[in-house]
Amino acid sequence: MTLQDTLAKARARLVAAGIADDEAALDVDLYARTILEWDRATLLVEKSGAAPAALEPRFSEWLDRRERREPTAYIVGVREFWGLDFAVTPAVLIPRPCTEFIVEEALACMSHAGDSSPRVADIGTGSGCVAVALAHEAPCRVVATDLSPEALSVARQNARRHGVLGRVEFVQTSYLDGVPGQFDLITANPPYVKEGDKPALSPDVRHEPDMALFGGVDGLRDIGGVLDAATAALKPGGWFVMEFGYGQEDDVRALVGARSVLRLDHVREDLQGIPRTVIIQRRAG
Repeated sequence: MTLQDTLAKARARLVAAGIADDEAALDVDLYARTILEWDRATLLVEKSGAAPAALEPRFSEWLDRRERREPTAYIVGVREFWGLDFAVTPAVLIPRPCTEFIVEEALACMSHAGDSSPRVADIGTGSGCVAVALAHEAPCRVVATDLSPEALSVARQNARRHGVLGRVEFVQTSYLDGVPGQFDLITANPPYVKEGDKPALSPDVRHEPDMALFGGVDGLRDIGGVLDAATAALKPGGWFVMEFGYGQEDDVRALVGARSVLRLDHVREDLQGIPRTVIIQRRAG
């Protein structure tokens, strides 16, 4: 059987399991390239040849896992974010493209501040994608917090992978509890899915950790929590950048407005035109 036939058969299996055809095609090509350590060009050239023996048994094992709707990022153990490869495990939320807006806006805030080595906090760091990307792009010092020791282990691995371990401190805590000092910038991608929405989530998403997804009955529990943390820990004039969920813009504006020391600067829409990222400044006065 040719490699092309093998991949076509694998795609058909995944489509039968409820995975969209284009997604299934991307998955099986990625599995083959990862296992064989080939780039896209090599896979394209070699597709007409015999399926390499080196594919198995891992290829079939990965297909079995994907048929059970385990996310591909967990299967291959890596997800790209901000042009960097991040290790991911079921202990962490899989980085999404929309979360790159946190990095983009945070870098803009740091450039406005003019501090040569700003102090940054990343609340609920998960895989460390935001904290590591910021440290990779700017000469900042970052404190990355998370309640999960397993998540912090993954984040630490990613900081080491990208050469910023010396500038990122990892702390196991809720929000910024027990973390001393004030910050020029705080970032957060808190859990914001309503508990009642769990049955409606896709089978893939339901493999991700509940701790990183669900924000209480109204989805706002942790949004309020990180706003309180920012109110207490931001320097006057400091910035806070946070992701929030679909339909939550009015609630976020109200929560910010209820904290008089905070000023909502602007809201950033994602690529689908959905309000997704809020940029807030602590008033200087």
